[in-house]
Amino acid sequence: MTFVLGIAGSPRRNGNTELLLDAALEGARETGADVYKIALKNLVFSGCIACGECRNGCNCVLQDDLQKIYELIDKADVIILASPIYFEGLSAQLKAVIDRGQVYWERKFRLGIEGKKRRGAVIAIGARRNADFKSALRPAKIWFLTLNADITALTYGGFEEKGSILDDADSLDKAHSLGYDLASHAIQLINSKN
Repeated sequence: MTFVLGIAGSPRRNGNTELLLDAALEGARETGADVYKIALKNLVFSGCIACGECRNGCNCVLQDDLQKIYELIDKADVIILASPIYFEGLSAQLKAVIDRGQVYWERKFRLGIEGKKRRGAVIAIGARRNADFKSALRPAKIWFLTLNADITALTYGGFEEKGSILDDADSLDKAHSLGYDLASHAIQLINSKN
């Protein structure tokens, strides 16, 4: 069965970021995929300490709540990251997850372990209508590259108030379609291998 992992990177629960992620995950669920969402706000973890212990390709040595995520990332056929934009960057919580993903870089580029082909997406939302999302998306794209994932991005500017995305049905429909399409493509990829 196709497994879709959603990672909500907002420090605020049930805001615009998570509402868009939920719409994407509902779209994925409609394909019959197994869907799981992690809200980073509910976890306790720190950023990378540059200890170099992941050079052997094993998971990060820091024993905190991110240990739960590594197993889910390894299992995932589709990963959807969702983040608000702060100063044209991803949330600190999501950036810490990406930085702690150094182990995936070590596996792919130093140890030559390619990993399975998967799909990835970033949903980013900012308060400014003319927000520049390029700098925010760059680390996510590199992270997905290390995970052997194709990437799609949806970006939304002009949504500051909590829940204001609910007034834009088109945005929610696009997020829903994103989840549906990602899961459908992952199912086709899995079926073509069987």
